[in-house]
Amino acid sequence: MKRMITVAALSAGLLLLLRSILVPDSPLAADTPSPTKVYGEWRIRIRPDRGTEYSRLIQDKGLPLFREAGGRMVGWWTTLMGDLYEHVTIWEYDGMPAFEKAVGLLGKDERFHKFAALRDPLLSGEDSRFLRLLRFSERPPLSSNAKFVVHEIHQVPLGRLGAYFKNAEEMIAIFKKNGFKLAGPFQSAVGKSSEITYLFFYESLSERDSRLAALASSADGQKLDRLLGETVEDVTTRLLLPASFTQSSQ
Repeated sequence: MKRMITVAALSAGLLLLLRSILVPDSPLAADTPSPTKVYGEWRIRIRPDRGTEYSRLIQDKGLPLFREAGGRMVGWWTTLMGDLYEHVTIWEYDGMPAFEKAVGLLGKDERFHKFAALRDPLLSGEDSRFLRLLRFSERPPLSSNAKFVVHEIHQVPLGRLGAYFKNAEEMIAIFKKNGFKLAGPFQSAVGKSSEITYLFFYESLSERDSRLAALASSADGQKLDRLLGETVEDVTTRLLLPASFTQSSQ
């Protein structure tokens, strides 16, 4: 899907998205809560020479529309380490019926169509997926004011998901005990089933380094390494900063 929420999403694509979440086929679907809040994540690649124009458009026209339609912004970030021309944004909805309603409202709003016509030429690509929390997950704060966010994805082979989720509950306890502020784990509801996502919030990079160093030298760190090593095939991280326009829109 190229646009965040486009007219095309109102037809077959949206119906497929809804079926995928409302009737999940994940082998671990029973480990997730009954249908409740869902989180849409969009990774948006901006043309290198259009970043300022894009940010102004989102601040002035995009955010008001998305909020009017019922979305609650977890965060909108630019990338400091990773794809430097990529924005990441996550929005909370009260279940898929609420997302369906948002799509319907935007699809009928002439302001959204004008916004989309201005927005799309500024992009070089876009990916989206839907996430859901597990029963023991930490819920993300809305519009967090953390100065740095580490977006972390664990790649877990499908055959190890059951063992991973058992370990993940212990991992969350370790992170919280050692002072980490985080959200997740999120399981992909629409997207790669093998991707488990976390958000870690920091006030500075020195805070991150000091917490990681303290954890690595402790028994908790050794246990965490063991729990990860038993089930995780790979870990991908990116370092994000709050988009400038989020500061003035809260």
